[in-house]
Amino acid sequence: MTDVVETLQMGDTLAMAREQIERGGIHHLPVVDADEHVIGLVTYHRILEAWLSHGDPNQESLAQLAGEIPIDMLMEKDVLTVEVETTAAEAARLLEKHKFGSLPVTKKEKLVGIVTERDFLLFALRYLETETAG
Repeated sequence: MTDVVETLQMGDTLAMAREQIERGGIHHLPVVDADEHVIGLVTYHRILEAWLSHGDPNQESLAQLAGEIPIDMLMEKDVLTVEVETTAAEAARLLEKHKFGSLPVTKKEKLVGIVTERDFLLFALRYLETETAG
């Protein structure tokens, strides 16, 4: 799990999401309310879809358009989360079963982290390197 999570809030825009994703090299941005409850999720793929499918390139710039598209138009609203006590095996099963790239992690309904496919890849890599070294 990554415990330092970049987030978005209602009122943020496509341009803000794109900037955070590019700056942080991340692919999943939870959307939280003022109490840090997860209310949505924006993914890199959703941003690309929105970026490519909105606007008229002959009439307005993508940057201008991105500043006008609110996050709530892009975000997945029915977000599956896991509690911090959830085992890694169960989180992996949920990622595979639902074909998700990430699961926000909560404690007492507040966002505390995110677990991604990349986390499991890095875990597998460390395990395999230890196994071959031994």
